[in-house]
Amino acid sequence: MLVLKNFNVYLLPLCILIVFDIHATAGQLVRTRYEKNKKQGDQVCRQNTECVSRLECDIHLETQNQQKCKLGNELPMGFCCPVNKIIRLNTEKRLTYEDEESDLDKILDILAPELIKPLHEEPECGQNTKSLSNTSNVQNAKANDWPWMAVFLETTNYMNFCGGVLLNRQFVLTAAHCFIIYNKENVVVRLGEYDFTTDNETQYIDYRVTSIKLHPDYDHATHANDIAIVRLNKPTIYNSFIRPICLPKTNMEVYNRNAVVAGWGQTVYGSQVSNVLQEVTIPIWEHNQCVSAFSQLISKTNLCAASYEGGKDSCKGDSGGPLLVQRHDGKWTNVGVVSWGISCGEVGYPGVYTKVTSYLKWIAMNAQDVI
Repeated sequence: MLVLKNFNVYLLPLCILIVFDIHATAGQLVRTRYEKNKKQGDQVCRQNTECVSRLECDIHLETQNQQKCKLGNELPMGFCCPVNKIIRLNTEKRLTYEDEESDLDKILDILAPELIKPLHEEPECGQNTKSLSNTSNVQNAKANDWPWMAVFLETTNYMNFCGGVLLNRQFVLTAAHCFIIYNKENVVVRLGEYDFTTDNETQYIDYRVTSIKLHPDYDHATHANDIAIVRLNKPTIYNSFIRPICLPKTNMEVYNRNAVVAGWGQTVYGSQVSNVLQEVTIPIWEHNQCVSAFSQLISKTNLCAASYEGGKDSCKGDSGGPLLVQRHDGKWTNVGVVSWGISCGEVGYPGVYTKVTSYLKWIAMNAQDVI
């Protein structure tokens, strides 16, 4: 499946690269290597240039001569602009600080009348029968493997466009960029889904949305602070197929650990999204490796993850879904939110995720009822 990545680069779904005699088939995380299509302009920008929108480049872009690039799977084409001609937005400072806590989380304790407590961890959170050792292959998940998975459907054709995770009985964590087009009136949140082609195998439940809270510092141009919380119209029930995820502790170490990304995104870049929930294990890169991989600015409020050899990644349609790490007690915790990337599964270009530990205070303030 590939992950929704927001720079024509891509908004991710999980995908797998097939090599030699392996063939991509429906419902698998195996996919063919994405070959850049020069006619469509899906190139990576040359050194000393960045992929930006037309309005962010302070030169006259001649469409017929200027190299095009992918800003993100769900976004229009961009143009390769010399770095000294890019019009930087006011968010640039936010992207260059070295603190791992988001700007808003830094000041929330100052503004709050008392210290903000973490979101209450429910006893059922993060429980399944999976272990990291049996998710090493790219594969279809089983119906009850990831019971905290949520999927967002548009109400016209009931097509899935983003993923998320259930935080508690009434709130879902996802990516802010999922709602550039959609709003609470034209989306449905489905819990307990597994295979879209099979009815009632998990007795999924659909919910309307009463509110969508985008992070107030989310920036559409840079994808900074790409995180959102959605409130369901009523509390859900917990069962074998619906259960909340655990959140990480502030000081949780995640670099160089293996993690699982799951979703219904594309199995081949540019193809249809998957009908069956997919999973794949990928390593979380060191921060400096992530920074070196992109010309775009990468903040410490981001994580990067993908196989180093390419082919295992999130992709378009996976946006908003989780990057999952297994704790020592066997429970799973969500350390990242699928955000953006360049193509899917390209060697040297990992998927970029919103780092959940940087936003724990904001999540705690927005994912529970305040009486």
